[in-house]
Amino acid sequence: MSGAVQDNPSVLPGTGEIRRLSHDTTNRKVFELALPHLVAGSRVLDLGAGEGYFSRMVGEYLRNEAGVAPSTVLAACDVVPGQFRYDDVRCDPLDHSGRLPYAAGEFDLVCSLEVIEHVEDQFAFLREAYRVLKPGGTFIASTPNVLNMNSRWRYLHSGFAQLFDPLPLGSRDVVHTSGHIHPVSYYYLAYALRAAGFHRVAVQYDHFKRSAVSQLILFGPLMLLGRLGFRIRMGRKRRREMQQNRAFVTEMNSLGMLTSRSVVVVGEKQTGDRDRGPDTRP
Repeated sequence: MSGAVQDNPSVLPGTGEIRRLSHDTTNRKVFELALPHLVAGSRVLDLGAGEGYFSRMVGEYLRNEAGVAPSTVLAACDVVPGQFRYDDVRCDPLDHSGRLPYAAGEFDLVCSLEVIEHVEDQFAFLREAYRVLKPGGTFIASTPNVLNMNSRWRYLHSGFAQLFDPLPLGSRDVVHTSGHIHPVSYYYLAYALRAAGFHRVAVQYDHFKRSAVSQLILFGPLMLLGRLGFRIRMGRKRRREMQQNRAFVTEMNSLGMLTSRSVVVVGEKQTGDRDRGPDTRP
């Protein structure tokens, strides 16, 4: 990773009062995946940009390492554009219908950090991300990992996944933790990406939790037995679906999935694919 990003900053150089609304390791992982697109002539969208922490991270790299004016590559969009504080890039408003204010095929890369769990219609959100990508473009989204051991255990005893708590019923806060309205696991996020049209979906991980590793050591054998029983039952009742989903189901119980804080899911739009609509293939 470039020297433009220090080893462990709480605030990036020059960010001033710009707060990060997602974990530092998540920002770093998405930045690492975004690096190939941070060049002159590329177009990158920070979707759900918050105060502009990730936008500033990208912008400083473009200016200092690539020698490119940030606004020529980077665009930002948020439902609350007034909170955006990175002056080198304009933050466009996202209306409540979820329609992005961009033409189809405008971006090479769309990044969305810790946003989709705040979104009411996640399928529409992903269809819009797909629409504004160029053929061959990439979508990167991070979200709290509700399949790690901490979250599975919390859901078992409380009915609430990690980082998802009872919400105030009298208001809707789309910005902070109380706006976590829609937990989504890796499997259902991957399914929604495929439904939106993305032809390839992969997952990366940001930060591995020691507490999750400890719980895995304690409960791993029991989980292994339960998973074996599930596979046997599903193999008898839903053989075709299990074969189609083998890679996704296997990843759901991988070491990374069981121990990471967040998942970073990457979807690719097929080259030559122009708004062909949802993927209905197996």
